[in-house]
Amino acid sequence: MDKALAEKQFRIVYQPKYSVVGNKPKLTSAEALTRWYHPEFGIVSPKDYISLFETNGLIHKLDRYVWNEAASQIKKWKEKFGVCVPVSVNVSRIDIFDPKLSRTLSDITSENGLENDKLLLEITESAYTEDLLQVVNTVDGLRSQGFKIEMDDFGSGYSSLNMLTSLPIDALKLDMEFIRNICESKKNCRLVSIMIDIARLLKVPVIAEGVETRGQMELLKEVGCDIIQGYYFSKPLGPEEFEELISAEYAEGTHAYS
Repeated sequence: MDKALAEKQFRIVYQPKYSVVGNKPKLTSAEALTRWYHPEFGIVSPKDYISLFETNGLIHKLDRYVWNEAASQIKKWKEKFGVCVPVSVNVSRIDIFDPKLSRTLSDITSENGLENDKLLLEITESAYTEDLLQVVNTVDGLRSQGFKIEMDDFGSGYSSLNMLTSLPIDALKLDMEFIRNICESKKNCRLVSIMIDIARLLKVPVIAEGVETRGQMELLKEVGCDIIQGYYFSKPLGPEEFEELISAEYAEGTHAYS
């Protein structure tokens, strides 16, 4: 792991998120994703190493690397374009139990001259079901410092409706498995609609990832989804490619960030 990080074998790409509230989609933020370019095995998919790193504890090092890279990139874009594009990063279940988590994240944003709400934190729904009190206390502490929390993979875990009303979150991100068949399955479409109703009750926006077709996008917009991420708008992009999106949106004045 140390050798891979030192040699920057892990590269960060950014998938844009677009607000679909209103007539014209607006670039609102991005998600930082990792790609491992291994010298022997080539490109290794995250699904082949994330669970392993969570098991052996190495996810700590990878997550901190991603947090630092993402914050540094936000700073670079801010210096170049004069605007801050928020970027969401993953906070693993292992990180939640690190007593230094809040300090680590605050140090990273401070070192890059960023407000804490520019580094969005994604925590999977399943993490909330493992040790609810610990997770809630950790998240409350992060939010008190200005960090925004997105519950990732909502719908894939076992959250009770009663539990949801007490969770400290700032956005719900729908599990992409529901999105995949939303146009073909009335059941899936209804479930997504119900999840969006829950988000309205909690007064938080809804993010749908894995959106690949115009039909999916239009249906999600129709049932009240706020933000969409997926190949319909863009694949994950390298920093330079992402700059083209920022430049175009900034020139047209259609961005949703500040």
